[in-house]
Amino acid sequence: MNQNKIGLAWIKEQFILDDIKIDTECFTAKISSINKEDVQCHLYPESYRPKDTAVDQLKFALKYEPLNLRCLSDLFKKPDVDKAIESALVLSPSSKYNRLIGFYYEFLTKKSLKTQKLLKGNYVDAVNKDIYYVAPSIKEQKFRVNNNLTGNGMLTMLIHRNENLLKDDELKLLLIESVSGYPVEFIDRATRYLISKETKSSNEIEAESISPNKLIKFIFALETINDEELTKEKLIDTLNIIKEKHYHEFDYRYEQNYLGDSGFNYVGSIDYVTPKPSDAHELMDEWFLVRNKVLQSDMPSLAKAAVLSSSFVFIHPFMDGNGRISRYIMQDTLYRMGVIDKQYSLPLSSGILLELRKYYDVLNEKSQKIMKYVDFHLDDNGKLTVKGDTVDLYRHLSFDSDALFLSDIAKKVTKELVPEEMERLKLFDDIFKDLKENIDLPNKDISLMATLLMNNKGKISIKKRKGVLGHVNAESLDYAEQVYKETLDDSDDGRLG
Repeated sequence: MNQNKIGLAWIKEQFILDDIKIDTECFTAKISSINKEDVQCHLYPESYRPKDTAVDQLKFALKYEPLNLRCLSDLFKKPDVDKAIESALVLSPSSKYNRLIGFYYEFLTKKSLKTQKLLKGNYVDAVNKDIYYVAPSIKEQKFRVNNNLTGNGMLTMLIHRNENLLKDDELKLLLIESVSGYPVEFIDRATRYLISKETKSSNEIEAESISPNKLIKFIFALETINDEELTKEKLIDTLNIIKEKHYHEFDYRYEQNYLGDSGFNYVGSIDYVTPKPSDAHELMDEWFLVRNKVLQSDMPSLAKAAVLSSSFVFIHPFMDGNGRISRYIMQDTLYRMGVIDKQYSLPLSSGILLELRKYYDVLNEKSQKIMKYVDFHLDDNGKLTVKGDTVDLYRHLSFDSDALFLSDIAKKVTKELVPEEMERLKLFDDIFKDLKENIDLPNKDISLMATLLMNNKGKISIKKRKGVLGHVNAESLDYAEQVYKETLDDSDDGRLG
């Protein structure tokens, strides 16, 4: 079988870029298809074959293949590649792809190329805005390139355009529809309830409980999310709200961390090795810079929330609590984009909790790719040491699946979960009102009875009757159960039972 690699596949093989994952490989071949596991293969006529040089193969890749910044970054570190790029620019200073290669070299390496001639030609976009979401362009005069990347070379958050992603106006309409038919005062009251649900659900994702005091503080943090700029200090303060005082953190971590089994020597159960502590500090500095580009980009707000929260998770700057802070970042992003405001909360964590397996699958998709190339050692004391320089593994990740997942979750939350929760809250109010009018008990007892009925499908258990409600007569408790049944029967949605 005559198969000839071209483009990034040629570059990967020729320059021995063994720790580079390429999702698409190109060939010139006399067959109609090539089947390779986990790789999309594309065939081109022999006439498409570029010359066997790094520059010519890279031209082909930029023209026909998905942008792979990690591959370009590693290629540019190889000896004499810079000289080859300089020579190409001298020979063809107006070439669109020569100029793009020159731009990407300086963008990714932060080194300057020596150009002998004034480069010519119309300005060209760094990435195709018909294929990728882009940031506002910055004109790079040296190469006559419009830098529209959602990144700065040290960290990128690039995703493909996708018609299946929920647009801002679509999301706003779904939000309106989810609370339609309820009076304004009820929606205002429900907002705090939904924020509370978001906070509890975010902790449940991590299989951790939160004290009432910390719950109130975290709710307040969500409610005041618009009042100050998101900074390193703000993230740390928010993190410490959900942590016990003796576990408070005051900076990014200075220890190596990993996700997986906490037992000793369970190397096979280590799911993800986080960046080295020094790398995490560097990447978070870049994260805040790139965050501004993402917020200014033309991504839908849900996509912005997804890439910012997921990139934060993979940097994993804290020893603990990174998942919950990442979901705080989701809310922060949506608030700042004006999609939701203080009059409403979108309980995304509650939706994620319903699709937890898919949530972890999306995260594992990237972590597994990273783990293939991380060399680490776990000693007898459970201390993990990472070997070599690994920071580049975390700089240029793909967040397409993250954006699509969060978009799907938002649809589920607005179409199903929020209406159900609003109806549950209304049911509680109706039950409380009836009990208040017909049973002579303090509000706290009536509220407790209504809550127990809601949580136990209209029944107050014998344990509760003898315990926290032992002072309430049986007739009142039986009446409460009957009120629940009748109120539920009168509601529009019997599913709440």
